[in-house]
Amino acid sequence: MGVKDSTGLLKAFDPHRLRIWRDSFGDLQLETVEPDGERKRYERVYPSRAYPLTAPAEFISFFDPDDNFVGMLASLDDVDAATRRLLEEEFDRRYFVVRITAVQSLRVNAGIISWRVETDRGPRTFEVRDRDDIRTEPPARLIIKDVDGNRYEVPDHTRLDRVSRELLEQLL
Repeated sequence: MGVKDSTGLLKAFDPHRLRIWRDSFGDLQLETVEPDGERKRYERVYPSRAYPLTAPAEFISFFDPDDNFVGMLASLDDVDAATRRLLEEEFDRRYFVVRITAVQSLRVNAGIISWRVETDRGPRTFEVRDRDDIRTEPPARLIIKDVDGNRYEVPDHTRLDRVSRELLEQLL
């Protein structure tokens, strides 16, 4: 994941020529109007804060689903209210992750996966649309997005108890 676009340059977005919205799947879409009037659209982008603790509203980078850098926004101060609200909601979701410590049950019915788990914040029950909402990251990390857009993490599924591992093996 680099900080330069495909041309090798750092792409800075003009906050007054930027529009962000959610598509029907809840993914962020970004459109910018270039100085020459050309519109560029980036699908399924995700924002990332350079300094989430010390400067959460500054130096926001955007990446595509393949982790390619598409551009940066110097500050949220000059974006329109709707864009700022969407980005803040996304950051609240992105930077808040519940960790699953045990899987008690998994049920699949008509493509919907119902989960009953123990987490670092207590017991939870949630549903996942399909296996595409369960992402594996090396070496053994799982990121799970439920139907409400909440994110859950299993830092290392090989370190869970035997019953949890056996239940997860059905999905992986």
